[in-house]
This record gives sequence, C-alpha cells and structure tokens, in this order.
Amino acid sequence: MQKFSAEVIVKLKDEIKDIQGLCVDKTLKRLGFEGETNFRAGKYYSFNLQAKDKDEAKEKLDFVCNEVISNPVVEKYDIISFKEVL
Repeated sequence: MQKFSAEVIVKLKDEIKDIQGLCVDKTLKRLGFEGETNFRAGKYYSFNLQAKDKDEAKEKLDFVCNEVISNPVVEKYDIISFKEVL
C-alpha cells in the first residue's frame, strides 16, 4: 500500500449566502477597510490516505470530499494538494 496526503478547502457555493463572510466584511468596513472584500469563509482539511496506487487514492479522496467533509448541495471543495508520501 502507498500513502498519500491531501489538503482540501471546503466552502459554500457562490450562490449561497455566506453569513460568516458577511460578518467579517462588516467588521473590516468598521475597522476602516474600503471597498468590497467579498470575504468567504471555509474549512481547511489535511489528511492521509492509503491505497494501492494513485488512481485508487484519488477515488478515495473524491469519496471523502463528496460524502464526508462537504455537503454537495450547498458546498464546493478544492483539492489544493494531493501527493504520494514517500
């Protein structure tokens, strides 16, 4: 078995109102920031997977992202890193 590491960011889809992001926007304006910041909040995940090869690891990663750490109805995810750990 090979070991793979992954880093994933999960955030609300663009069409979903991000209440936490709006709160940060309002705070930044109150602190003197000018213009739109379009702040969006999200969650960062870092984890390892074991698989026989990279294709199987990618399938497992997609399953974890779609079925465990995100709600595909209102969230999207970005895989920011996926590599074999030597």
